[in-house]
Amino acid sequence: MKSLNILFAGKCGSFGFENTFGGKNALYRTLEWAKKLENGSKTVIFCFSSEVESVKNTAVEAEKDFGLKIEVSDKGEWTNEVLFSEIKNSLSKDGADSALFSMAFCPFLNADLTKKLIATHTEYKSEYSFADGFPYGVSPEIIDAGLSGILSELIKTKDELKDKPVTKDSVMDLLKTDINSFEIETEISEIDWRLYRFDFECDKKENYLACKNLYELSQKMSDDERKDVQKIISKAVNEKVLKTIPAYFNIQIEKSCPSKCTYCAYSEFEKNMCGQMEFEKYAELLKNINSVNPDCVVSLSLWGEPLLHKDFFKFVEEGFKYEGITVLIETTGFDFSKLDVNNPESDFAKNMKSLSEKFHETKILKNGLSKLIWIVSLDAMKGETYEKLHPGLKYENAVESVKYLNSLFDGAVYAQYLRLNENEDELESFFRTFKEKTSISGGNFIIQKYDNFCKKLEDHKSADLSPVERFPCWHLRRDFNILSNGDVPLCKNKSFDSPLGNVFTDSIESIWNKFDSELKKHIEKNYCNGCEVCDEFYTYNF
Repeated sequence: MKSLNILFAGKCGSFGFENTFGGKNALYRTLEWAKKLENGSKTVIFCFSSEVESVKNTAVEAEKDFGLKIEVSDKGEWTNEVLFSEIKNSLSKDGADSALFSMAFCPFLNADLTKKLIATHTEYKSEYSFADGFPYGVSPEIIDAGLSGILSELIKTKDELKDKPVTKDSVMDLLKTDINSFEIETEISEIDWRLYRFDFECDKKENYLACKNLYELSQKMSDDERKDVQKIISKAVNEKVLKTIPAYFNIQIEKSCPSKCTYCAYSEFEKNMCGQMEFEKYAELLKNINSVNPDCVVSLSLWGEPLLHKDFFKFVEEGFKYEGITVLIETTGFDFSKLDVNNPESDFAKNMKSLSEKFHETKILKNGLSKLIWIVSLDAMKGETYEKLHPGLKYENAVESVKYLNSLFDGAVYAQYLRLNENEDELESFFRTFKEKTSISGGNFIIQKYDNFCKKLEDHKSADLSPVERFPCWHLRRDFNILSNGDVPLCKNKSFDSPLGNVFTDSIESIWNKFDSELKKHIEKNYCNGCEVCDEFYTYNF
C-alpha cells in the first residue's frame, strides 16, 4: 500500500513551534514520527498562509535530519470543503492508495501503533481506519483514496459542515452523516483512555502545557518504554498533565436572583453574599484571564441573575475584545417583556440588537464554540411543573426567552433541562421537542444531572449516572470559580466555604496552584468529607 502522510497545521499561535521537546518543536517531533514509519512516504503539510514561514523552516530542518520528502501547501483559509478537496487532489497527484491524516503538532504520534493500524487497514481492505479509545494525538486516521473522492463530493451537500473551519473531528463528523455507507476498521486500545479526554496536540496553551509536561515525564523512561504508547499515556495520569491552566472561568457578577429554585443551594446563602461586581474590576480581571488562557470559556452566571446587573451589556461586550474567549450566559427564564423587547427604540432592545450584530460578525473560535452562548433553564414541559421548581417565575416567560434569544443569536441558544424526580415524566417530551431543528432553540438543548451540593440539599436525583470507577474531578482540573467580591472557592459546590484567595489581590496563577494538593489526593483516591459524597466529579464544563 502506497500511503501519503498529510498533516494539517492549524493556527496554533506559537505553541506548535516552541522548542521545548528536547530542543525541538511539536511539528518537528511529528515529522520524526513520519521518519520512524520507514515506509518512504512523502509528507504534505497543509497550513495557513500566515503560518507558512514557520512551517517551512521546520520542514527544511526535518528534511535535512530525516531525509524526508516534504511538501508545504498553504492557503489563506481552510474550510472542511477545502480540506477534503485537497486530500483528494494530493492523493491523486502522488498516486497514493491512502492518506495517513493527522494534525501537525502532535509530538506523541506513535509509530508502532500507526504500523498496527496500517496493517489492519490493509488486511480488511478498509475505507477508513482509526485508533479507538486512545487520546487524540497518538495515531493518525487512514483515509482510502477512493473514499477521499467520495468525501470531497459529500461535503458539498452538507451545509452545516462545509464552511466550518477544520478541526480534529472534521473527518469523523462528515462520516457520521452517513456512517453505515463506509467500511470502517479500528485499532482498539487495551485501556479506554477516553474518560480523561487527553488531547496531545499543541494547538492551544492548555494542550501545549500538557504535552510539554508529559514530554518531561517521559524523559525519565527508557527508550523501549517510550515506544510503548500505553506506558507513555499512563504517565499522563499526573497532576502536571491532568491540570495545566483553567479552561472554564465561572464568575458571579450579580448577587440578586429572581427565583428561589428548589434545586439550588444559593438561596440559603444569598443574604451573606456581596453585591454586584464592579465593571472596572471585571475588565482588569478579564485581561488577566486572557493572559492565562486566551482560548477559555468565561461564564457570567456562577450565582445570581447576570441580566440584572446594571452594566450587563458592558460585561458581555468586554469579552468581544479578546479573540479566543467565549462568553457564556445562563438565565432562568428571565421576563424579557418587562424590558420592552418589542419596542425597537428601548435601550434594552437596542443593546441586544447591537450585541447580536457583533455576534454574527464573529466566526467559530479555535475552541470550537461560538463567541457568545446562551443557556435558558426550562426544566419542564408544563407550566405547573416549571413554577414549582422556579417559584416566582412563569413558564411562558422561559419559553419566550428561548424564542427571543434565538431570533437574535441563532445557533447559540440552548434550552436546558435538569433531571429531577419532580420532572422525570416530562423528560422524553422535552427531548423529542427540542432535538428538532424546527424547535424554538433550533435543535440545541442540554440535559443536566441533579447536584445535591455535597449533600447540602435533599436528594432529588431521578437516575444515578455515576461511573463505576471514580476518576479525578474534572472541576479541579479545569474550573476556576470567582465570587462577586473576587473570592475563589475550591469549586462551585464549596462556594460558601473559606476561599483559596482573591483575584483582586492575588494572581490567578498563585490561586490555581493551590488546587494541586487536592487534585493529587483525588488521583490517590483520598477524598475530603465534601468530595467523598459529591458526584459532580464526572461532569464537564466546556
